[in-house]
Amino acid sequence: MVQTSQTSAEPPGGILAQLRADHAHVRALFHAFAMLDREEEAQRERVVDELCDALSMHALLEDELFYPALRGAVDDSLLEDAALEHDSTRELVLQLASLFPDDEYFDVCVAVLADEVERHVAFEENQLFPALARTGADQLGLGLRLRTRRAQLESDLAAAPPAIDGIAPRGLLGGASGRVRERRSRPR
Repeated sequence: MVQTSQTSAEPPGGILAQLRADHAHVRALFHAFAMLDREEEAQRERVVDELCDALSMHALLEDELFYPALRGAVDDSLLEDAALEHDSTRELVLQLASLFPDDEYFDVCVAVLADEVERHVAFEENQLFPALARTGADQLGLGLRLRTRRAQLESDLAAAPPAIDGIAPRGLLGGASGRVRERRSRPR
């Protein structure tokens, strides 16, 4: 992935610094996946789950906070392109949610996701990040809003699901950490 250096126009703790940290985390997860042997199915599944969670969270935060802050600073077609790339990423995450590590298309799906994410990150870091920096937007304020929203979303995911018709959930969902997703509903 193309990596640009963080400039003085990007204060630590600001939104751009946090989004760059997310990008670095996702890169590390793709690398961790690539380093695993095919026989390490449980680890591969865990890394892909973490990767999908990280990408989903990141895209949601960008959609809610980063892209709206760019309205008027960049051509709307750039933001539309970014939104389409997020939609494509979401589709690949959904596909991965239905696959097991030993499925024929699991590795292909991860590879396509890695390529799409690499292009998207380069686009953001080389075009959209500098555009936000040029606007003079309150990056620290946006960074605080991003941290607050992330914490809220993580708390919501960690909370036990509500009872339905007075019946509390049982089994895997009872006391789940929130990162456990109900994926792979089909039997092996």
